[in-house]
Amino acid sequence: MFAKFTSALLLALPLLASAAPAVAPRAEGQATYYHPGLGACGKTNGDGDLIVAMSAALFDAQKPCGRSIKVKGAAGEVTVKVVDRCEGCAYNDIDLSPTAFQQAIGALSIGRTTTTWDWA
Repeated sequence: MFAKFTSALLLALPLLASAAPAVAPRAEGQATYYHPGLGACGKTNGDGDLIVAMSAALFDAQKPCGRSIKVKGAAGEVTVKVVDRCEGCAYNDIDLSPTAFQQAIGALSIGRTTTTWDWA
């Protein structure tokens, strides 16, 4: 009886482990905005697109073209697509399109602020 229970438990463990959702690490950095054009991912975007540029170091390490991140700020939360690299950004800093900045952070006059973001 004990052997059957142990066998069943051992067979079920991989199923339990794989059912647990993966938790994406949260990053904290500075958020700014920019006026996009042709990005490092080869696409042209505009001020109204929900897009983001990541630091050159993170962009080069992650190869994130087309991936999305969820940005949380004082004005709310927005999901944006990575389309560009930000040469002047520190590792976890992000550069948002004006529309994305307004949705997550607030007025463009804020200019720069601390924010958190996660891979979506």
